[in-house]
This record gives sequence, C-alpha cells and structure tokens, in this order.
Amino acid sequence: MKHFKKTMIGSIAVAAVFIVGGSYAWASTSDKELDNSDPDKIEVTEEEALDTFADEYGKKVESIELEPTRDGYVYEVESYDNETEYNTDVDAASGDIIDNRSDKDDEDDDEEETRYELNQKDAISQKEATDIAEKEANSGKAREWKLERVSDDKQTWEVNVLEKGNETEVTIDAENGEVLEVEEDDD
Repeated sequence: MKHFKKTMIGSIAVAAVFIVGGSYAWASTSDKELDNSDPDKIEVTEEEALDTFADEYGKKVESIELEPTRDGYVYEVESYDNETEYNTDVDAASGDIIDNRSDKDDEDDDEEETRYELNQKDAISQKEATDIAEKEANSGKAREWKLERVSDDKQTWEVNVLEKGNETEVTIDAENGEVLEVEEDDD
C-alpha cells in the first residue's frame, strides 16, 4: 500500500511537470518565433483580402491588419455597421475566410464610439510602407502590418520590424508616406 501511494504521487508529480511545462512552452512561444510566419509565404494582398471581405459581407471597414499566427499569416479585417462590430480573418496564403466574429454594440453604453471608414485606395501600398519602415528601423524585416483610419482626415500604417528579438514599430501617414512615430521595444 505504501509503495502504491509513492508510485501514485510520483506519477501525479511527473504528469504535473509535463502539463505545466508544456503549457508554459506553448504560451511562451511568441509570434515572432514561429516557423510558419514567413512573410514570403503571403500570397494575398491587402486589397485582395478586402475584396474577399466585401464580396462576402459588404460592411464598412475600419482597419485591416496582417499578423503572424501559428498557422501562417492572417489578415484581420475590422468592420462595422450601425449595430455590430465584426472581426473577420482571411488566410493570407489562400484568400479564404477562416473566421468571423461579431459583437453587438451595447445600447447601455453612454460613450458613443467614433468609427472611421478606411479608404484603402488613397493609401500607399503595404510594400511602400514596408520599405519606409525597414529603412527607418535601420535593420530587420517587417513582420506585422496594420492599415487603419484613425480620424476623418488621417489613415496610418503601423509596421512592426523585427531584428534579433528587438522590435521597432513605425507609424506612417498612409496617404503621403511621412513617418509619424518610431517606437523601439527591446524585450
């Protein structure tokens, strides 16, 4: 009986170590370190992703973000109508819609959120934004992009450039290419 208890406690301890260790390893893997997040595997442009979204849903778009995931790059299109906010994911390799989430606006919410409709046709391309951001960061490779209308008269590109664990976020005026802000994070 005593041997059984020791064996049982030992087995539980080993299982706990594997569960905790495995969970920690999974959670601590940052998007920056993922093998499947190679920007060279992006086959779909932001314009094509927005066209796919428009064909399926036809809502007003506020922003489009291209970011790495464990399964490769995904565009997240943030959109809205009078009553609902939507987040739609478009696979950057295939162009397929892979997820769509919505959240009804809270009628009890006293603060009315101001939304601005993205005008992608007036924006510089993702390639142009990438070139500007990589030059501004001095080294590294662009890994994440977000095109967003931030006010009635301004759209911005936020481009994250990664080099050896250091990340530089460059905010660019999306209509004229002017660098608005450079923020370095050396976690």
